[in-house]
Amino acid sequence: MFWDRIEPILTPRLQAAVAQSYGVFQKYKLNGTITYCDCPSCMTADTAHQLSTLPLKNISASLLAEYTNSAHGYDRKVIEPEFKYFLPRYFDLIARCEPPSHLDLEACLVRLDGYRDAWPTNETEAVDDFFDAFVEASLQQLGLLKWPVGYRLEFDLGEVLIAIVLAGGDIERVLGTIDAGEDPAAAAHMASMRLQLGWRDGQYIYENAFLEDHPDIARRLGEWLRRDSVDERIIAASDQLDDPRYDDILNYAV
Repeated sequence: MFWDRIEPILTPRLQAAVAQSYGVFQKYKLNGTITYCDCPSCMTADTAHQLSTLPLKNISASLLAEYTNSAHGYDRKVIEPEFKYFLPRYFDLIARCEPPSHLDLEACLVRLDGYRDAWPTNETEAVDDFFDAFVEASLQQLGLLKWPVGYRLEFDLGEVLIAIVLAGGDIERVLGTIDAGEDPAAAAHMASMRLQLGWRDGQYIYENAFLEDHPDIARRLGEWLRRDSVDERIIAASDQLDDPRYDDILNYAV
């Protein structure tokens, strides 16, 4: 996704979710220099020093991306508390459409994987609340890009869903958030995601390289997107949007 083109939509619910995360995780502090990989491809000592000493809200997306890039090791005793310290800033930057990752949003929060089984309830709720709020806000992103094949949405909601999957989030909860979204916006995003469906072993799957290790999720997304109710919403969205530029997406999706 071309994040530099995306204007953030900071809904009250999303702002509250970010603020909540700062409160929930504020008890975690850094004790000296963070744990990091210092190989030539990862992090320099100067970068580690900046991440370890700058006030949390002053850490830029590019600087935090260096931490994401160096996220190789993990343990519950040392690295997890350090990650929890940074987590509110991750959410803050993602909400502002500045994902701190050199590999785009999908790989941004992989260190979260397992949080629903291992973290205290208030922390898991803070994570889930952020995911819900960011997805809900993302549904309002209806900007268009002109490609040789026609117009496409510039905001890829599928990228958000993949990031949540790789973070170990509750995908059914997230799909419920999208289902509850207002049309025509939600329908337009579901139509856009349908353009990434493929056919494998007699069923539709959502095609994304990050889902190669998650075939069950790929199938679930295919099943979810191909429901008759989604057809109905997409067809109705054409009249609701009243903008022929969306027809390239909506018509092809059905």
